[in-house]
Amino acid sequence: MKKLTIIFALLIVGLTAQTILAQSQGEKDRENLIKASKFLEENPFDKDAKNIRAWAFTWAAETKDVTVIVCGGTAGPFLDKKVKYGGELLNQYLIAMTAFKLQNPDNADENAAQLAGVESALRAYEKMIAEKPKGKSDKIDELVAKRNSGELAKWVADADCGKKEEK
Repeated sequence: MKKLTIIFALLIVGLTAQTILAQSQGEKDRENLIKASKFLEENPFDKDAKNIRAWAFTWAAETKDVTVIVCGGTAGPFLDKKVKYGGELLNQYLIAMTAFKLQNPDNADENAAQLAGVESALRAYEKMIAEKPKGKSDKIDELVAKRNSGELAKWVADADCGKKEEK
């Protein structure tokens, strides 16, 4: 009976340690996602950017910690095939929204998350065209102009990405 009690106790200790390690890895992943968002925004063409972007996108898509809405109203300009770095910008938008929601778990305002995603993508775009001016896009430049004139928040609100379907 003593052997069984000791084995059971060891099993409980092992499972507890495994749970603590999993929770700590989850916290590290959340922190890494937030860091990746900022890094990719500032260094979109870094030699490691492609791998970091792929990891961050996959984590954002698979996490149960937050849910993001990829809204046609706000993501549309990044989906345009004429936008040279549209794929990278769309990823930045998604990753930045995820980071925003992780950093602001009590903020249920979907427009705030959408705005954070779009603004981050625009900052990444500015870094991209500073390095590779041939990547300029009239559609994205229009969004930069809206941001610079203080109209971007209204543009996001007008897209109404957080609207619930009425039944």
